[in-house]
Amino acid sequence: MTSSSLDSISQLHILFIRHGETQDNIDRLLQGHRDTTLTPKGHYEAQTLAEKLRNQPIDIIYHSPLTRIIQTIAPILVEHPDVPIVADADLKGQALGLLEGGSYNSIDMNNPRSADGQPGVELFDDFVRRLKRVFGRIVAAEAARTGIKDRVVVIATHGVGITSLFKALESSPGCDGFNPRLAVRGPHAWEVRWPDSDDIARLVVARPENLPVREGVLDWEGIEGKPFTIEEWGKKEKAIVRQELVIH
Repeated sequence: MTSSSLDSISQLHILFIRHGETQDNIDRLLQGHRDTTLTPKGHYEAQTLAEKLRNQPIDIIYHSPLTRIIQTIAPILVEHPDVPIVADADLKGQALGLLEGGSYNSIDMNNPRSADGQPGVELFDDFVRRLKRVFGRIVAAEAARTGIKDRVVVIATHGVGITSLFKALESSPGCDGFNPRLAVRGPHAWEVRWPDSDDIARLVVARPENLPVREGVLDWEGIEGKPFTIEEWGKKEKAIVRQELVIH
């Protein structure tokens, strides 16, 4: 294959964004499915995010239906008024039952399964399976729509969902066992607890036409190799600080 034909191969770019600041974030309260709104700082972060994406072509936006997410993508839609949007309840964060509205201190924030067994809490493993299910639907649909040009998809969701999905794709500790390692990291991808609200995490599929799809859904068991590249994820300085905290 010539270099010119290689250059013509289109890619699927998936941009993950997290909602802006809420009062629960300030008060260190667990939100889960609790429907909260952005603070003035959160609206500023949403505007900053929109400015970062101003010159970025966007083909479609999938989003969690919670208010803080809808408010976060509103400035993006001002810049991209013709972009279709799709709300999907499976893009909500982990349901935390009776823990919602309670302090971060009520669970071990470094242990993703520490809330398991509490009343109304969605088991962490079930949460990750839900993330894989919705991601599989989106990737299958958008891979089929990727033509001669790169296709760019935005997924607006919650920080715990972004981190848990990426770690599951990498089969890294805490999210191993859901599948073999399917993703590699680029030089600008750093593991963080969750991305900052004005960050954009980018995952790329270089050959979307090669992904196995069955009945409109990604066939996870049929995936060969590592088709996903996490090109951007969090900030280096935050990742280093978190690693030092874990070590000490």
